[in-house]
Amino acid sequence: MRKFVILALLCSLIGLGAVQYRFLVIGLKLGKAQFDLQAGQALREMSQQLYSENQLTALLAAVVRQAPGSFLASIDTLEEAAQSYFADFLQDQLLAQGIHADIDFALIDGSTEKLHLQSAGFQPQTAFANYRIPLGGYLPGQCGCPLYLRLQVNNLLQYLLASLRWLLIPCLAFFAIIALCLWWLLRFLRQQRQLDEVKNDFINNLAHELKTPVFTIGMAAQMLESQLPDGKAREYLKVIQAENGLLGTHADKVLELASLKSGTALLNRQLQDVHLLLSQIAASFQGGVARREGAFQFLPQASQSMSSIDATHLGNAVQNLLDNALKYSLDRPGITLSTYNQGKRLYIAVSDQGIGISPAFQKKIFSRFFRVPHGDQHEVKGFGLGLSYARQVALLHGGDIKVESQPGKGSIFVIELPNH
Repeated sequence: MRKFVILALLCSLIGLGAVQYRFLVIGLKLGKAQFDLQAGQALREMSQQLYSENQLTALLAAVVRQAPGSFLASIDTLEEAAQSYFADFLQDQLLAQGIHADIDFALIDGSTEKLHLQSAGFQPQTAFANYRIPLGGYLPGQCGCPLYLRLQVNNLLQYLLASLRWLLIPCLAFFAIIALCLWWLLRFLRQQRQLDEVKNDFINNLAHELKTPVFTIGMAAQMLESQLPDGKAREYLKVIQAENGLLGTHADKVLELASLKSGTALLNRQLQDVHLLLSQIAASFQGGVARREGAFQFLPQASQSMSSIDATHLGNAVQNLLDNALKYSLDRPGITLSTYNQGKRLYIAVSDQGIGISPAFQKKIFSRFFRVPHGDQHEVKGFGLGLSYARQVALLHGGDIKVESQPGKGSIFVIELPNH
């Protein structure tokens, strides 16, 4: 599940980047279309102002004819003056259309591609971001040739990106924030996984270490049992043996659950009658219910009870469910162990009339070490391992476990197994 969430987040981030890139491309295309309209309008305005004779067109005509005419200056001087005056004229016309780009220009003979006048940065071989318009009226008549005004926009892409900066900068900033948060999440999950591994190793090692003193205490208790006379000392010894057995059971549960979680334990599955296994469990469980003056029923109602199971692990899982039903039942317990079929599935149900489980905790009870809180302390002692173990057993059998519960009315735990 964790890997799926991480993969989904990475795919979402990549998808978000692709969407933002697409929006950027669309924005650039719209900006380019708007710029084309502005540049076209500016060229038309300049063409109209260069149509008739005036001081600027007279100066340009002298340059185009390469003859000073009435100007008392050399051709080189006239070209420098024409270049400067026409650059100012061009800038005024572009600013009037809202264009602030860096633009070079040239007056070109349309038939021979001869450059009559050009700005310092104009590059004839460049074809990108070029605009041209034919000039009519006075100037073409002076040179006797088709004359074109050509504009060349420098760094048009940068200009368009700058016009989109109020859209581009927030998008990049938010994308960077999301990417940073995803990196932090991945780093945090890695740290959590490492801490979880350390915790599990510690618990498993502790459980292994507990097995030795449990065994030693058990052996010493057996030796004392044969030597102590009846009386208080023997009663105390029975308490020690019972509590030592309980401690050994808890250590076994930790180790069994650890082996199932890590995948080091392989189930020894064999095709057998589940009812036979359950009947043995029911017979041993009956006594515990009777001591509390409760009622216990075993109802093997499944018509197809054959399944490929590991009898040890499945038996332990069912026993955990029955033990929980007994522990969390008040006064005289009423517990039922039953089976039934639906389709090609076999279901094992354990129902009780106990304290029930709040809906807020029903999805959490199968987590390791989780216990439903009851105020400041737990009324029933335990480590929160039984249900997690039962769920792992069910999953490894190709099934699952479900719970239905109402506070104050009891619970029903159902193990689902494939039929064979």
